[in-house]
Amino acid sequence: MFKFIKVFLVSFVLIFAVLNGRFLYANVNYWLGSGTAPIYNQPSPSPSLTIAEKTPLPDRATLIIEKLGISAPLVFGVNSDNDTIFKNLENGVVHYSNTPKPGLDGVSIILGHSSAYPWYKGAYGSVFALLGKLQPGDKFSVRYADGRTFNFAIKQSVVFSPFADDSRLTQIEKTPGTSLVLVSCWPVGTNYKRIAVQAELI
Repeated sequence: MFKFIKVFLVSFVLIFAVLNGRFLYANVNYWLGSGTAPIYNQPSPSPSLTIAEKTPLPDRATLIIEKLGISAPLVFGVNSDNDTIFKNLENGVVHYSNTPKPGLDGVSIILGHSSAYPWYKGAYGSVFALLGKLQPGDKFSVRYADGRTFNFAIKQSVVFSPFADDSRLTQIEKTPGTSLVLVSCWPVGTNYKRIAVQAELI
């Protein structure tokens, strides 16, 4: 009986490691690093919104979250149907096209995978695996191809069901000013719920 339990546990651990290899790799890298957010003594100021509105923002940008070791291309111009979004997640993180570009007035939404099977084609199958480690006050940026950089600070994280109404999401959607929401499946390895990390322009 003991031998059976031992074989079962070893098999379970191996299968879990294979199916969640990207997530485990991301966690190991995180814990081998400092595990804390970098110090931003003097963050470069975000460009004024009037400049951003007068000169259209490029369709090429990079999402940079130093705390999590993320530097991922932002994919713009993606239709809002699920199949198209899912396909484009192979190329980076996807800007939800029904929202303004990051840095413009309003609430921008960026979608990314938290986990993927080992045979997943794209290099960004677990780009948001560590999203839950972001805490209020942590900072990240969106850098456009023309050099304009917009800095954001985390305000809150919300775990919600995509199949039920949630007043917290309504509040986030109605946030005045300029903000950005990072969204991914949650917990890692499932699509049972979603995590939304809200950040405000600084």
